[in-house]
Amino acid sequence: MGRLYKLILAAVFLIGIGLFFLLKKNKQYDYISPKTGPINEAIYGLGTVKTDEKFAFKVAIPKTIKQLYVKEGEFVSAGQKLLAFDDGTVVKSPIQGTVSNLPASLGENVFTDRPVVEIENLNKLFIEAVLDQQSTMRVKRNENVKISFESHDNATYTGKITSLYPSNGQFLARLEVRQLPPHILPGMTADLAIEVDRKENALLIPVRAIQMGVVLIERNGRQQKVDVKVGIMDQEWAEVISNTILPTDKILVKKAL
Repeated sequence: MGRLYKLILAAVFLIGIGLFFLLKKNKQYDYISPKTGPINEAIYGLGTVKTDEKFAFKVAIPKTIKQLYVKEGEFVSAGQKLLAFDDGTVVKSPIQGTVSNLPASLGENVFTDRPVVEIENLNKLFIEAVLDQQSTMRVKRNENVKISFESHDNATYTGKITSLYPSNGQFLARLEVRQLPPHILPGMTADLAIEVDRKENALLIPVRAIQMGVVLIERNGRQQKVDVKVGIMDQEWAEVISNTILPTDKILVKKAL
């Protein structure tokens, strides 16, 4: 009788240890159900804000500035006087815009190596992105682009790719954007997400659950590892294109430390 009692105690002890380690292991994971819904695949990059209208004036021979009619940051109209030289030449702006650069002072000699004055139209902006070769081959004209600016209240703007072209060994994409806020200026950088593929009703699992093509799941109360093949992925979710994941499965995702 004493021996049987000891065996029962040992069995209870072993079961308790097993449950302890099982519960401890389970606390390391979040249980997430697969979901069905849309997913976009995007190429991420950086773009630079530029203007379609810019005027920069350089002298053909050295001259001296006799008169300055404007200041940096001032808005000017087309045809407005900007400056005059000692030889009687008067420079007028061919566009309306803002004086973005006026490096010389009254009475200063200016030379041919740099602009004397620059005007930029801040109302005709676009974004230029530099792409690598692989991305350029996947991107198409008229594709949607999500655009955001760092430290700008997490606001997102929508644009479209209007052209793709090479320039000095680089591959460039031009993005047209509607309704950029007025404080966005040429020279600022933007974070870009270019949509290259989309599925409407995909079976999705968390990207961080996938380790070397394997996912840990719980099915019918039992944990097991299954191989998965994925299609479109974004930063959080991956489309499952194999039949190894069921909508009723629980996906085990390791908790962040």
